[in-house]
Amino acid sequence: MEIPDFRPRRERKAWLLFAGMGLYAITFIILYPPVFAIVDEDAYLTQTMLFRSGHLSYDNSPVPAPHMTVNMAGKQVSKYPPGNSVFLLPFTFVGWQGVFLSGLLLALAGTWLFRLILAKLKPDADPVWSLLYLTYPAVVLFSRTVMSDLLAATMVLLAFYFLLLRNRYSFGAGLALGFACFVRYSNAVLVPILFLLVILYSRQKFRASLLFLIGLLPFAALIAGYNTYAFGGPFCFPMYLTGRFSWAYFPRDLWFYTKNLLLLYPLMLFSPLVVGKTRGLLLGLPAYAVFIAYSFFSYIHVVPSLAQRLTVGMRYLLPAVPFFILAWVIALDSFSRRTRPLSSLKYVIVGAMFVLSVCIQYRHQCYLKVQNHYRALLYKSVPKSALIVCNKDISELINYAWGWRDYREFAVFNAPVPLRRTIETRDTVYAGLLQKPGQTSFVELTVFESLLFLYPERQPVLTTQEPYILRIFLLKPIPLPDQTVGDSVGTAPPKRIPSRRKSRRR
Repeated sequence: MEIPDFRPRRERKAWLLFAGMGLYAITFIILYPPVFAIVDEDAYLTQTMLFRSGHLSYDNSPVPAPHMTVNMAGKQVSKYPPGNSVFLLPFTFVGWQGVFLSGLLLALAGTWLFRLILAKLKPDADPVWSLLYLTYPAVVLFSRTVMSDLLAATMVLLAFYFLLLRNRYSFGAGLALGFACFVRYSNAVLVPILFLLVILYSRQKFRASLLFLIGLLPFAALIAGYNTYAFGGPFCFPMYLTGRFSWAYFPRDLWFYTKNLLLLYPLMLFSPLVVGKTRGLLLGLPAYAVFIAYSFFSYIHVVPSLAQRLTVGMRYLLPAVPFFILAWVIALDSFSRRTRPLSSLKYVIVGAMFVLSVCIQYRHQCYLKVQNHYRALLYKSVPKSALIVCNKDISELINYAWGWRDYREFAVFNAPVPLRRTIETRDTVYAGLLQKPGQTSFVELTVFESLLFLYPERQPVLTTQEPYILRIFLLKPIPLPDQTVGDSVGTAPPKRIPSRRKSRRR
């Protein structure tokens, strides 16, 4: 079996694709992320700073260890694979906020790869269809973060494009897929899938398959070497901190992802089944492999909001999403060509999705501005030399890149963490709790109130009520009576003012 040797026609409407990509870039720059808001992003960026300092572990490094670290082989290291942090490294040389340019670059590069693949599989397809990948909600959201999901999806797309070029380009397919695994180890599920496709659709099967495996080797060696150094063995990985795969989660996850893939682009889940045998195998095997693999995973983003389920909830399936969209576009393009009144349907769909993408960016920008506001309040309230014991939502406001604040979480994975000895060994200690509507756990609230009870002479530093409830207290040392610690609402604590002694009357 071979891939038909299509020759793309002259693209008369390619300018619409470039215009759409340009408009997306403009909206991205206008709504440029001011900060990030997830502990995973904190872990990735801090790991990048660690690599910049010339270290692989946080031991004896100038970079303090963030929350997402483990010690499995006698070294304090990030629990995440190193690929994403390596990719972010050059963007940090223009300042830490430069890392967000990586998301824009990945979104645009993925869209162009989508177009190249579409031109190989269906040469007469309108290039404008490619904007349905760029404006897919999960792609839009994660292009505004430094998470590894979009990078993994883009590298898988690159590997697939090299696969379509066949023969000597199989080396590039293996190399790109190897880096995708270096970014997210779970992409290893695609190694046998793409290897099978190389064998099926290459003219020189032995040579192509050998080149594919040789391309995999460099990053396979890097993964084995890093795992041995960081986790104690080539196949060791702290999966217990990330999640686990089990049959017990299959019915729940299958239903969750099935709904998501059927709703936004109607019936997209089944699109690889209706695009012909060759295209169906090429697109269906990688798409369904990732879909089925993550239907056994312990973690899914279960929230009442449909919008969040279609964006954040699709992060693990991002490497599969391009294949589903490609099949859906091919099927819809063929259908619209047979039905003349629907020939302009694509412009309506693409236009609506572009408007939706702007709305997603704006909504996310509003959320990040609130996060940035509370980050500023926290940094003004807690001095550099102090320790703050806090919940997860406060720890998300702290990062080495914008100035370190030493912190300890008093609850991890909904379980209390004993911190009494840590507090006793420090001179200046604050306690903080950030409560977001409907998100604060009972355990966090209980532990925080118990902590305050242990220090009856605590002093309030900061309290806010809207949009989040932020409470910060000074536990120790207790200030002198003539010193003001702060008891403000929505503002930083006032500076200490010397007491005024009343003059004695003569």
